[in-house]
Amino acid sequence: MLLSKGCATIKPEAKQHVEMAEETREVRGRIPKDLKIAFEIACARLEATQTAALEEAIRDWLQKKESSEKQH
Repeated sequence: MLLSKGCATIKPEAKQHVEMAEETREVRGRIPKDLKIAFEIACARLEATQTAALEEAIRDWLQKKESSEKQH
């Protein structure tokens, strides 16, 4: 089933069995509007969830910070 909204067509995500092995928490923050829009478009284009993209970005940021701390 496809849903239409304006000129965009939205495909519902296929239901997948996902095990919640680890407990999750919500993260909040404020970013510039244009960055948020670009992020939403990129996630949609790549068919990635925003949650998965944020988790990847946070892990990359942490790794980068840990690496720079080791160099100092």
